[in-house]
Amino acid sequence: MKALEKEELLRAKIPCEETGITVKTGICGFCGGSCLVDAYCKDGKVIKVEGNKDMPGSNGRICVKGAALKQSLYHPDRLLYPMKRIGERGEGKFERISWDEALTTIAEKMTETKEKYGAKETLIYVGHPKWFRPQLTELANGYGTPNFGTESSTCAYSLMMACMSTFGQEVRMPMPDMQRCKILVVWGVNSLYSNSVTAGGAFIGAVKRGVKLIVVDPRCTPTSEHADIHLRPIPGTDGALALGMARVIITEGLQNQEYIDKYTIGFDEYKDYVMQFTPERVEEITGVPKEDMTAAARLMAKEAPCPIQLSASPVVHNVNGMQNARAIVLLLALTGSFGVEGGTLPPGPGRAVLREAFLGTMHARVDADQDLSHEEFPAWARLTAQEAQVTRLADYMEGKGAYPIRTILSFGMNHHMWPRPDRLEEGFKKLDFFVSADLYMTDTGKFADIVLPIQTSLEREQVAVLGADTVYYQAPVVEPMGEARSDMDVITGLAEKLGITIGGEEPIRCHEDYLRKSVSATGLTLEEIRQAPKGIKARKIMPGRTSEQILQVKTPSGKIEFVSSIMASCNKEGNEALPVYHDFREKLPMDEYPLILTTGSRKPQLFHSRTYRMPWLANLEEYPLVEIHPDDAQKLGMEDNEIVMIKTPVGSMELVLSINSSCLPGAVNVYHGAGDKDINLLIDDNYLDPVSGFPGYKSYCCRLEKKEVHHE
Repeated sequence: MKALEKEELLRAKIPCEETGITVKTGICGFCGGSCLVDAYCKDGKVIKVEGNKDMPGSNGRICVKGAALKQSLYHPDRLLYPMKRIGERGEGKFERISWDEALTTIAEKMTETKEKYGAKETLIYVGHPKWFRPQLTELANGYGTPNFGTESSTCAYSLMMACMSTFGQEVRMPMPDMQRCKILVVWGVNSLYSNSVTAGGAFIGAVKRGVKLIVVDPRCTPTSEHADIHLRPIPGTDGALALGMARVIITEGLQNQEYIDKYTIGFDEYKDYVMQFTPERVEEITGVPKEDMTAAARLMAKEAPCPIQLSASPVVHNVNGMQNARAIVLLLALTGSFGVEGGTLPPGPGRAVLREAFLGTMHARVDADQDLSHEEFPAWARLTAQEAQVTRLADYMEGKGAYPIRTILSFGMNHHMWPRPDRLEEGFKKLDFFVSADLYMTDTGKFADIVLPIQTSLEREQVAVLGADTVYYQAPVVEPMGEARSDMDVITGLAEKLGITIGGEEPIRCHEDYLRKSVSATGLTLEEIRQAPKGIKARKIMPGRTSEQILQVKTPSGKIEFVSSIMASCNKEGNEALPVYHDFREKLPMDEYPLILTTGSRKPQLFHSRTYRMPWLANLEEYPLVEIHPDDAQKLGMEDNEIVMIKTPVGSMELVLSINSSCLPGAVNVYHGAGDKDINLLIDDNYLDPVSGFPGYKSYCCRLEKKEVHHE
């Protein structure tokens, strides 16, 4: 072969004998999903990533974040070795140490805290990724602390609480029947940006089938472009909209009364409550024209079953969020759309599962009633018994709880995901001891005493279930960078130092033990799975369920609850048994800050703060941007791309203005996580949902001012 031809093949990254390029299939894992990618490798390094199109559930697509996987893997901020702090907290000055010294030091410091103050003054925390939470809970239990917390304190659990209080403890994040529905409500989700490869693909498939589509979203998005009806409520008013739709359905006799009588409880009390949400009042509260709201309600009921697609955070990132979510999911009960074909959580065939997967088995905590959040958030304590609500972590580190948090062991902690990250930084400085295990030297890690290097998804062995019953094994696509270890090896190594056994009667002492135990639920051995590069069918699957089985719900009453008995047991403000609507604007100085601030609306290239460090992603647009509607820009006399001051009751910040007609007039959108320009710095950390403790990220208040120009 001519040298020129070989150079051309190398430049084109063509896998062949001449180039030495091979293709290995792996699990992306960038956002925590399990999308498969084909990694083009040369000389032991990934040089290119594409979407896989051969395995079950794959379609050849890759999202823009996955396309930057190579930059994620080889970023200069990657942690390569265990290190200990040698400077002041926050300076980011560290020196390399051995794994043995790191784990021994951590075990000694945790033991010291336990013996001196009690185990509960240690917090064990998990951010991203999530797959090892059950085993880390075991470590927390063995150590003796009830203060086990995760990023789900401001991610998914509020929506899960809404579902569990309505449909029972087993129903956390019910999925719509995208393959069989005739109509679909997409509420607060931009499917084509959020989890675009899988959820976006399913959404497009439903659209192509001719499904009638109702989209509820204040913004115009690629998803809403497909809508038959697009409802654009003022952020934070979703509950009033849902209650108004319920009133239309009931007053016009469109509810599924047979379903209600057979499977639900509390309908009459709910019916009386929703009568106050007249179309005129709902339009006044939400800004949605009453004709559009009425048309959507009628379409939902007449075409039922009608599933509702919700995402983890948008609806519940409001100070009335959990009750708003309850009002929304109760539309499923009202229309007979839960647990039925074509609805939400439909009957279906069995599926293979892995043992003790993230939400498959969450272990009960020791002394859960002694965690720091137990009394403040009683509904959380009753519905989310697996972990503490840690949204007040800054207070706990400052000693403002029943007792202080002195030591933190964290995996993948990103303090920028919380309101007022500056307060958390001040809290970190007060800790006796702080450990950060992560992929990168992050802003959080700079405050740690010990930092531990963690493997990426492509650097460790892992197993996933593809489709309904195909078990797929991924060998490490590339060797780990430096001395990075898997999270599981870190957990089991620390457990050994502490004298704690993980896994009970089937001990887990390393990552391979974890994989063996995980795959045992499929009836396969790890050796069998390793020998099947294209996947292997599971011998055991969880049985499918019929509608009747699904509708035998695990609520205290045994019925779908319009009036929640768990919420009724919580003697706390905002924890009403009915899905009562509270208007967030009554808590805010709207006269002084008349614009509604929404943070975190999905962008296809961003995944919290993590993606800001990737040049391919960060360079797609200037950031961070303040996005407003052209009408608001005209009123304020502002122009596109000028620097403006955004002010809230907490503080102010200079950001670049983007005039965007997709925004709702009166609303301001800013994506979060951009280091010293992180918009969460301007969100009051006392602005919380009294039910779930979630921050009000989607409906705070602000004003915009032109930047002052000083002439010398």
